[in-house]
Amino acid sequence: MKKKHLKELVANKEKFIIIAEFVPLQGHRLGNFEKFLKGYAQKKSELPDDVVLAGVTIPQSPSGVASLSPVDIYSLLEMKPAPDSLGNSNDPENSNRSGGLWRDLDVVPHITAKDHNVDAIKTYMIGLQKLGLESVLALTGDKPAESKGVFEIDSIGLIELITAMNQQAFEKAKPDSFDKVHQFYIAAAVSPFKYTEASLMQQYYKMAKKIHAGADCLITQMGWDTRKSEELFRYLKDENINVPVFGNVYFLTTMTPAPRLMREGKLPGCVVTDELFDRLSSENPAQHLERAAQQVAMYRDLGAVGVDLGGIFDFDMLVEIMNRAKEIGHNWREHRANLDFGLDTVSLKTGPHAGKEQPGFYLYGKDDSRHLPSHPRPTFSKRSFDLFHNLFLEPGRGLYPALKLTLGLSKGLRVGKGCLYKMFFAGFEKPIKTMLFDCEECGDCFLVENFGICSMGKCEKGLANPPCGDAEPDGTCGNNPDIQCVGELIYNAAASEHSKGAADSRGQSGLKKLQAMINPPRLQALENTSSILNYLFGEDHTRKLDFLQIAENLSAHLPKAYAAMRQLSELGSDALERPSPALSYLISLIEAQAAHRADYILVNVDSLAEDDTKLAVELIGDYVQLVKKHGRNVPVCVDGRNERVLIAGLELWYRNSGDQPGMPLLRSVTDLTADNILPLREKHPFKVVISLMDSARSNSKDACSADKLFDKAKRIFDKATDKYGFVPDDLFFEVPVCSLMNDIPSTPAPGAACRSFETIRKIMTASGMKGVHTLFDIASCAKALPGRRIGVCRAWLDKAREFGLDAAVVNVLHQYGLKPSAPDLLDLADALARQDGSQQAYQHAQKLLDDFCRANRKPKPKKG
Repeated sequence: MKKKHLKELVANKEKFIIIAEFVPLQGHRLGNFEKFLKGYAQKKSELPDDVVLAGVTIPQSPSGVASLSPVDIYSLLEMKPAPDSLGNSNDPENSNRSGGLWRDLDVVPHITAKDHNVDAIKTYMIGLQKLGLESVLALTGDKPAESKGVFEIDSIGLIELITAMNQQAFEKAKPDSFDKVHQFYIAAAVSPFKYTEASLMQQYYKMAKKIHAGADCLITQMGWDTRKSEELFRYLKDENINVPVFGNVYFLTTMTPAPRLMREGKLPGCVVTDELFDRLSSENPAQHLERAAQQVAMYRDLGAVGVDLGGIFDFDMLVEIMNRAKEIGHNWREHRANLDFGLDTVSLKTGPHAGKEQPGFYLYGKDDSRHLPSHPRPTFSKRSFDLFHNLFLEPGRGLYPALKLTLGLSKGLRVGKGCLYKMFFAGFEKPIKTMLFDCEECGDCFLVENFGICSMGKCEKGLANPPCGDAEPDGTCGNNPDIQCVGELIYNAAASEHSKGAADSRGQSGLKKLQAMINPPRLQALENTSSILNYLFGEDHTRKLDFLQIAENLSAHLPKAYAAMRQLSELGSDALERPSPALSYLISLIEAQAAHRADYILVNVDSLAEDDTKLAVELIGDYVQLVKKHGRNVPVCVDGRNERVLIAGLELWYRNSGDQPGMPLLRSVTDLTADNILPLREKHPFKVVISLMDSARSNSKDACSADKLFDKAKRIFDKATDKYGFVPDDLFFEVPVCSLMNDIPSTPAPGAACRSFETIRKIMTASGMKGVHTLFDIASCAKALPGRRIGVCRAWLDKAREFGLDAAVVNVLHQYGLKPSAPDLLDLADALARQDGSQQAYQHAQKLLDDFCRANRKPKPKKG
């Protein structure tokens, strides 16, 4: 029996999709699951023809109370034999029926960050992979009722983690098995049912961040306010966010304690007003069911792809709701009085206006106009933080250089050890930050990103990217009514930060930053260390690589990319517009490189087009557009041996750009093609990689000497800056790289590595060329080596950076610059870099290379 998959049903768009939500009964009993699944087996034909039940979604410890894991529930029910159409499950013929009780239904487990650290979450996700489960709902999770929550990551970090697992699955796949690669389909939550500006807009901002992180679809929080539901779909349209949405419909009835718990605020994020509760108390179950059907009809008419239907007792109830919803159809607005229980006013409990009432916030007025963001005055705390940060900790400004220099004189302060460090941390930083910011000593501080608000000390969950969905209607924390939600505090601080001189800026400068900011997970290793010193010396999340990464993996020179590109070319001219396994792999590859901090994403189609220039021009355009669409604003590096390919790539990068994309990089420009490429700057700005390698391939040793290569670079530099208007930062000089296996000549003489490193030093220290870049294609150094190729590349790059190299063509997935080089490989790289032809240097380099090859040579298989 073929399993349904949520992803495929959403993509087909043929039927309205239902996912039913169930939780175990008291005592961890699964009778409700079994009853529903047996009912489905018997009566699924009773659903309307244009509706499909896709599967069942299972919460993970709802309300923070320990419960059966969704995986355990799935496994227990999968072991039970599937019933026949009469509901019988004890027939021996049914014991081998595939699918267990689940039959053809998808199972959508909730994945939360509340109980596990990152490693434990990965372990759990690997289990889902092995079970073949693909659809998940990624949530921050409820605060545990009794235990301490973990929350090492939040919902955004969780989505990024799952997305990375998808990318790694593709990375490990063979080219002929792209269609068999396990990929999670990720749903994320959003709550439009918030009644302060800060809470609502933070929900929308975080929703967009979740989509950016990799969420495939959205599921709304439960709520009973049609105006809020309509606003969500209008906001998505206004912001051009095209993502499938499932409406959350909950069968709210007084036959369960749910309405009372929501009314009392004991289910954070779920709002049942006094008016709704009183209405429910006066109604019968049939009227409760009618309200659920009206909500289903509403979401379908608004454009939802389906609903997440919770609170139902059995399959009969689902059928009744869906059939009644079809009868209501587009006429759901006639029932608004039965669905609208929003808040016209909210009573504030915390903050500067505590005790007062304010109107419930709706993003769109009744005249359909969109409210402009508020512009509060900066608080004293915000002004104080900005003053302190700008004076002492803003790089390049105020006292920052002097402070960093002074504190850096102490080795103990730099490495975080010794008495002086303890005095600084315990005697100065810790008490001040605790008093001002409720500091939790995480060591990896996000005060700058959060506009002076500590999301550790002021958040019950300590989230890196607040808020969660738990805030109460008045903006207080759903887990602690005595404090305001930290998401509200951050929004208001951002709204108070605006562009100087812009009379109508309305806080747009800070809010735009907030809208775009995604904080990475905190570095747990820094806990209980000095965040100020970690920030000053680049040890926290602000740590930057000291070289530019040109990500190489989207090149047809590489076998796997070539195979995927070849498969696409065989699918026809519109292959990049239609879903396919090969396209999914290439998109995953682009997104993975962007996520691994690529500065440019290289595209090369030479091997695919071979000598067909016309085909190469067509292909480069396709892949440049693919990078622009999926590269998360990382600019393209157009690479190719034919100048027409470079010109086409440049023009297509700027075609229909909308928001101005980043400045692209053109690679493989030589002194022979420079006069045809460099003048294009008048039409489109770009940066350029000038290859010095054609001289290096000359038979003349003098032609590839460091002096000759430098002279060539200087000539092109002068032409580019004087004649064509390039600035030094626009120019990259690519220095030749020779494989270590071919680096040592047969007799003592300067090696290729020595010449290359010396060329880098000359270019980067030339007074008239300050600001230019030098570049290596790092993989070339490891060709034909018997082993440890990534380690050799890492050491080679680290050594080149000592000579001034500041850019490299690399596989960014190997995380160069973030992991230390092996000492023995660094010694080998150093020996080759200093192999200047002297007898001593020659013998030393030769010995280290021989030792390396001997230690890493694979043994020959025994004959026979």
